[in-house]
Amino acid sequence: MHNGAMYQAGIQAILCIHSFPRKREAMRILIVDDERSIRDLLVEKLSSLGYEVLPAPDGLEGLRLVEQVRPDIMILDVNMPVLDGYGVLSRLRAMENVPHTYVIMLTARAELAEVERGLEAGADDYLPKPFELRELVARVHAAERVQKLQEELLLKNRQLNEAIQALQASLRQQALLNRKMMQELEMAARLQTSMLSPARMDQGPFQILTRYRPVANIGGDFYDLRPLGGNLASIFLADAVGHGVSAALLAAMLKIALEDALSAETRPSKILSLLNHAFQFCADRGKYLTAFSGVLNCETGLLVYALAGHVPPLLYKRSNRDVKKLESTGFCLGVFGEGGYVDQEIQISSGDRLFAFTDGISEASPDDLSVFGAMLPVLLRENAHLENEEFLNSLDAILGKFLGNASPTDDYTLLTVHRLN
Repeated sequence: MHNGAMYQAGIQAILCIHSFPRKREAMRILIVDDERSIRDLLVEKLSSLGYEVLPAPDGLEGLRLVEQVRPDIMILDVNMPVLDGYGVLSRLRAMENVPHTYVIMLTARAELAEVERGLEAGADDYLPKPFELRELVARVHAAERVQKLQEELLLKNRQLNEAIQALQASLRQQALLNRKMMQELEMAARLQTSMLSPARMDQGPFQILTRYRPVANIGGDFYDLRPLGGNLASIFLADAVGHGVSAALLAAMLKIALEDALSAETRPSKILSLLNHAFQFCADRGKYLTAFSGVLNCETGLLVYALAGHVPPLLYKRSNRDVKKLESTGFCLGVFGEGGYVDQEIQISSGDRLFAFTDGISEASPDDLSVFGAMLPVLLRENAHLENEEFLNSLDAILGKFLGNASPTDDYTLLTVHRLN
C-alpha cells in the first residue's frame, strides 16, 4: 500500500472512532502542516499527553476534517501548497454552525508584520518555526484553558438563555392569568354593584344619597336603601373586615340575609340580631362585619337606629349648628351569639343632616399620625349648606388633598340623609 493510501486508511480509522459522540474529556487537536515530520512529531507528543490528535497534510484536507470532527484546537502551518494558512483561516472563520476553534499558527517568518497579519486574520496565537516542543506544548495547554473557559461561558450563557426563556414564558403565563383574573374581578365588581340598592332615595322631604369607593375592583362595604311602607324607610350600612374577595363574599351574603331580616322585622335592634345569628359561622374564621341599621319615619323625622360595632354616624343640627355623634352599644356581627343591640331614637328636623360612613374614611391617614375622621365634625358643619351631591363631592376632594400622594388603604362608603327646609 503506497503512502497516500495508507494515510487515507489511517484517517478513516480515526474518523470512525471520532464519529461517536464524545464525553468531552479530552481536547481534539487538528495538525495542519505539509511537513510530515512535524505532523508525526506533534501527533506522537500530543497523543502521549492525552489529547485526541488528527493530522492533515494540506489546508483543504484540514477544512474537510474541521467539518467532520469539529476540533477544539488547530495547529496551522502558514506556508503550504494549494491553500496556505491564511486561506484556511479565512474559510474557517467564515464557517457557520462551527464552534470556535483555537488556532495556533506556525511560520518560518517571524516578522512583526507577518504576526499582525495572522492575528488580524483570526489566529489566536502565533509560534515561529523552528519551535521548541516544550513551548508549543505550553501554548497548547494555554489554548486548552481558553477553550474550557469558553465552553463554560457558552454553557452558562445557554443556561442563562434557557432561564430567561423560562422566565419569559412564566411571565407570559402570569400575564395571561392576571388578565383573566382582572376580567373575573371586573365581572365580580359588576355583580356586586348590581346587588346594591340604587344609590339615591327620595322620601318626602328627605333626600338620601350614598357613595361607594372600593379600594380594589371589589370591596367589603355594603349599603341598602329601601322604603318599608307606611312612611318608613330602611337605611343600612355595613363593612366587612378587610377588603377584596373575602370581604366581598361576606357583603354578598349580607344582601341575602338582610332581605330575610327586613321581611321579618322593622326594629333595627331586631334586624341586627337576626343578621348576627346568620353570620355566626364567621366567629371561628376571624371574619366579622360592622353595621348601622336605621329606620326613618319620613313623615315625622324620627330615626330609630342601632349599631353593631360600627363607627358612630354624625348628625348635624341646623338649629344650633351642633354635630352629635350617634353612639349605641352592640358587638360586631358574627362575633358573639348575643350581640346586645339596643335601639336609639333621634329626631331629624328641617335642615338637619345625618352622615354615616365606614371606617375606610374615618381612619384614612397619610402618615399614621393624623386621621381624616377627626376632621369630619368640622367638615359637616362647614358644608351644611350644600346639597347631598355637592356635599359628598366636597368630602371626596378634601380627602384627596388630605391624603396627598397616599391612597386610601380600605374601602369607604359615604351615606348622607338630608331633610330639606
